[in-house]
Amino acid sequence: MTYTRYSNLELLKLPDCDGLLENGQCKWLDVSACRGKDCSFYHKKDSLEKVFARLRSLPEEKQEHISQKYYYGERPWAESKAKPKL
Repeated sequence: MTYTRYSNLELLKLPDCDGLLENGQCKWLDVSACRGKDCSFYHKKDSLEKVFARLRSLPEEKQEHISQKYYYGERPWAESKAKPKL
């Protein structure tokens, strides 16, 4: 039986990390279980949107340099727009 966030109550105790998969494993590290907030790869769900907002605020030349160096010429921050808070 596969455990999911909705069928295993132990998963509810895990942090709200952007790398946490529904089965309790990490999408960035090859570990058997989530290490929680002590993990050096722990990121809150909204932290990536803050990074993308910062990248969108940079001059065009700097964005081009970053996209070529780290994202193979793609700009994932261009498609990601901040969602308005209600």
